[in-house]
Amino acid sequence: MLRGAYQAMQPIVEYKFIQGELRADWVKPGPGADGDMLEFFNHTVSPNNRYTNWKVYYDLINRANYVIDNVGRVPLDANFFSEYERNMYIGEARFLRSWAYFNLIMNFDSVPLILKSVDDISKVPYISATGQEIILDSIEADLNKAYETTSNGIINVPNTFDIGKRPSEETYRLRATRRTVCALQAEVYLWRNKYTEAVTACNNYSTSGGGAPGGVWFNQFWGISNQNLFDGGIMWFIPFDYLGRQVHPLMAFTSNDPASGGRYMIAPSDTAVKTFNPKWPTTVTNPINTATDDTRGFGRSYAGSAPYYNRVNSDPVIWKYLGLGTVTPGVANVTPNVRKPYQSDARFHIYRFSDVQLLWAEALNRTGDKTGAIQRINSVRSSGTTPMPNATVTATSSTEQIEDYILRERGLEIAWEGDRWYDLMRMARHRGAQGPQFLIDRVKKRIPVSEHARIQTLLSNPKNWYLPYNAEEKRLNPNL
Repeated sequence: MLRGAYQAMQPIVEYKFIQGELRADWVKPGPGADGDMLEFFNHTVSPNNRYTNWKVYYDLINRANYVIDNVGRVPLDANFFSEYERNMYIGEARFLRSWAYFNLIMNFDSVPLILKSVDDISKVPYISATGQEIILDSIEADLNKAYETTSNGIINVPNTFDIGKRPSEETYRLRATRRTVCALQAEVYLWRNKYTEAVTACNNYSTSGGGAPGGVWFNQFWGISNQNLFDGGIMWFIPFDYLGRQVHPLMAFTSNDPASGGRYMIAPSDTAVKTFNPKWPTTVTNPINTATDDTRGFGRSYAGSAPYYNRVNSDPVIWKYLGLGTVTPGVANVTPNVRKPYQSDARFHIYRFSDVQLLWAEALNRTGDKTGAIQRINSVRSSGTTPMPNATVTATSSTEQIEDYILRERGLEIAWEGDRWYDLMRMARHRGAQGPQFLIDRVKKRIPVSEHARIQTLLSNPKNWYLPYNAEEKRLNPNL
């Protein structure tokens, strides 16, 4: 029953990628972008857009509700199903429900709040939308309960053959642990500008099991991990399996190789590429300029065009979902280590060690601990990337300057993982009256100058940061 709830995460990946990236500044439309995608790129999303359909999120919510409602009916057994395990399963389901509702409010502001499972379509409750703050209160309460009952990531049952109790990728990376709960708590608190509470959640994260980051940075994405189960670099990801007919569309969306099924619908923006490598497209190496990111840039997060991908002056593609290894820039044709055609089964990360460290930095900075914030940023950069350029930000920098740098670092570290638009919204919420302009200025970097005036007017109203309700949902539910 619990695994069935987690399985509902796979269909969400496409929506999270589209909703969390296309409205922001780090992607641009490729020549294959369809009409629904262009609406997101252009901030003209209509109620008929397929990505305004929230069915995938409510499917996850209903499955989580079913676990919460029904696990208590399973008889307890000291050897096979203890009270601890029952409470752990319910805690994981509370986490999944909270994650789904948090994504819904980031996209739609107010949505129907349903906390009981529905097993008969004739009994679907068509209720009006619940205010965002009420839902956030519910999420906080659920996460507090989940924190008390989820696994701390350290499983010590040496004499059992139950795969669910042995240290495994499932128990450490495919299911929520206490650390995963802390990560979502930090994100929710930051969304609500509860900075002290966010710091506390991050402190709890650091004491809830797991170790320091390690391994090679790109190995987190290509599907074969060299990192042991206790390594903190990889936290929680959604797996896909080509042989099991479980694939996502991100290869089709991001590849420009038709032979691989690539439709080149979404490409890295110039802003993103030049943040990794300021001298693109003439070169991707610049030993004098420490802003060049060789660990996460060319051949890692993005690469050149098919079929060889190493050509530095070609149209860039997002590489995270295509490559089975890194690509070295050059001018000679080099056969790349790329996924076979249509084998779009790269991992999709929801939380990684570095993601939480940067949320931690964001919270510390907003509480006035600028030194602590910079230490957290450097903890990410020292895990295999180049050190922070000297004097980029210091403890004497303003809160906004440090936050701008954190946003830059989040772009470099978790580019194209479905978070950029939400990062812009969250940081804009921190800045009060100056928030809309903060968000607008970044969107303008990606759109044509002819659209600047429209975007300025549109996004000056924070209500327009959210998506419209889907037309079919409004037809079905007259209470919306």
